[in-house]
Amino acid sequence: MIRNLLIFLIFLIPVLIFSQQQKVYGILEGKVLDETNSPLIGANIKIEKTLIGSATNRKGMFRIVRVPVGKHFVRFSMVGYESKVIEVEIKPNEVTYIDVKLIQTPIQTQEIFVSASKYEQKISEIPVSVSALSSQELSFRNTRRLDEALKYVSGINMTSDQISIRGSSGYTRGAGSRVLLLIDGIPLYTGDTGDIIWQLIPVHEIERIEVVKAAGSALYGSQAIGGVLNVITKDFSAKPITYFKTQGGFYDKPYYSEWNWSPRTRYFNTLTFSHTRKIGDLGISLSASRFEDDSYKLNNYTKRYSLYFKSKYNLNPTNSVSLLFNGTTYKSGSYLYWKDSRNALIPPESQIGEWVKTERFNLNLSYQNLFSSNTLINFRNSWFHNNWWDNTDSKNSSKSEMLRSELSINYFLENHKIITGIDGSFATVTSNIFSNPVAIGFALFGQDEISFLQNNLKLTGGIRIDYQKVDTVLSELNFNPKLALNYKAIDNLYLRTSVGRGYRAPTPSELFSKTSVSGILVIPNPDLKSESNWNFESGLNFTLNDIVRIDAAIFNNELYNFIEPSIDPVTSYIQFKNITRARITGYEVNISSEFIKNHLKTNFGYTYLWARDLKNNIFLKYRPRHLIVVDLAYKYDFIQTGIDFRFWNRLETIDEDLIKLGIVKDGDLRDKVFLVDFHLSFDLIQISLPLRIYFTVNNLFNYNYIEMIGNLGPIRSFSLSIEGLL
Repeated sequence: MIRNLLIFLIFLIPVLIFSQQQKVYGILEGKVLDETNSPLIGANIKIEKTLIGSATNRKGMFRIVRVPVGKHFVRFSMVGYESKVIEVEIKPNEVTYIDVKLIQTPIQTQEIFVSASKYEQKISEIPVSVSALSSQELSFRNTRRLDEALKYVSGINMTSDQISIRGSSGYTRGAGSRVLLLIDGIPLYTGDTGDIIWQLIPVHEIERIEVVKAAGSALYGSQAIGGVLNVITKDFSAKPITYFKTQGGFYDKPYYSEWNWSPRTRYFNTLTFSHTRKIGDLGISLSASRFEDDSYKLNNYTKRYSLYFKSKYNLNPTNSVSLLFNGTTYKSGSYLYWKDSRNALIPPESQIGEWVKTERFNLNLSYQNLFSSNTLINFRNSWFHNNWWDNTDSKNSSKSEMLRSELSINYFLENHKIITGIDGSFATVTSNIFSNPVAIGFALFGQDEISFLQNNLKLTGGIRIDYQKVDTVLSELNFNPKLALNYKAIDNLYLRTSVGRGYRAPTPSELFSKTSVSGILVIPNPDLKSESNWNFESGLNFTLNDIVRIDAAIFNNELYNFIEPSIDPVTSYIQFKNITRARITGYEVNISSEFIKNHLKTNFGYTYLWARDLKNNIFLKYRPRHLIVVDLAYKYDFIQTGIDFRFWNRLETIDEDLIKLGIVKDGDLRDKVFLVDFHLSFDLIQISLPLRIYFTVNNLFNYNYIEMIGNLGPIRSFSLSIEGLL
């Protein structure tokens, strides 16, 4: 069956290319300006009720070819500006030219998202909760790694480097993730552990990050049970641009003198170079970076080298081929937990000198065909190579290859937005810790968004059918439906509700792990089954006087066969097991505002969680009941300053068995957390100097807190970065 489908896909693409309907077309071009007649760079142009669009270049110009003849409504939008819709008439084989001015607005309610449904939607019309981070926010916070930036998103809790959206995950030391990471819409996770490799994402190449806070399995399959992150990379520059960034910083002394294990200051630094340009119909971006971190903990150092390449070639006005490569190699010291609370930054002697080395790369090849004004075809392929090894007594090592292919078709009608597709995956693992399994996956998916009541009511229904097979121990078929509503009640008030099923197949690491780590023995569980959930949400999005935007939601997550690591109290063995039932209920409120002529921006987010293991009647591990995120930013001319504040309550449940068995000394020490970060930036490009300078103090008050058992969170650090154009 799979072989026949692959043959079908191979022959389908050329048929679609050469069988396009013969229609008459024209060209639309023009310029987008602001109120001062300055060109707007990166403004979006979209022909309504079609999939045709473009963006402005550095001169504010745009050009859209192959526009069907006739009258069209064209939407012009850009973050920070009021959207404008203009009716234009396209004539056969002629160029229609138009100039458009956009007016600055405090609150942008029409920000565009693509991750929730695999096509562009206005943020207010999405039927589930979403958030976004821009490249400007990443630079302003001196972000060195993507997971550092996610800590500032409401509803997200990071336990070390493991992400949890609304309590979806605890901490499993890299064995599986319940959040799916995408790069330009293509899944990015390892074939052995199913984990997110944050080091692979080049922060300087990110245009924006979209966060979907609900189960996404109906479109994306396994791994998306707890939400989706889509990293959208920067587009190519029409004019050649060479960019550099250098960053340096250091950690302060620990709060207590007895924790000061190092006689010297602990430094970190980053150096990045990139170049982007267009050569005719070919766009190219290339960058390389080096990162070093001495760490504030003993034996927790990192040294990393990364390479990124992206290109896109327009075969003709409606067909393009894209290639993306990102790779990294690094060595880091191993730090699992502290020696004891008086030596909070030093690991047990058995861990000192241990390290892990990695070689990882991801290669994506995509083909896109605008078959007609309302039909878009995407064919995406990826290869993820993952290889790591350590020098522990067990000499753990693993090498995995993950191959994925997806064919999807977006088809827009008058009141329907349909997406359908097929995808498959194949993974091999060669390891002395996860055995040598082979995993395959195959899926069919479809979704339709139907508009009623003059587009004020949108009903979305979809389903995905997944088949997963992991070696000889797991063979499952999963049906993941979803149903959602979005209703525009009045101007600037949108109500939403959704229900959907998610699932996650156990990874080879959860099924087959057999190793010893610092005296902790991990044993396999070949009887492990997939976990699933039903996710319910209702919410609203309201904008008050174009100054304040409120987004609120209540949610309930019913989890079945929940997979969590469990310690046998008799043997002290760790094994991944299916918890019979769990439930996560809560609500979230986000308020953003802009005052003083758009100079002062504020964001407030509060998330409440009630997360229970219903079988054992305990709170789920590493889930805070209360999570608050606040940020303030003030910009005057080319200077911007800001404060970020984060709070979460004392974690109610952690790995208690590690404490009872005496494996982690003083492991029960933890308290509520108050963290403050300070930022200051100078955008000298506004005064004709090709430089930007960013200064950050993280953990301004050097607050001592526990991220996870036996691990002190990052102490106060100072960093300065300079980025510029050559």
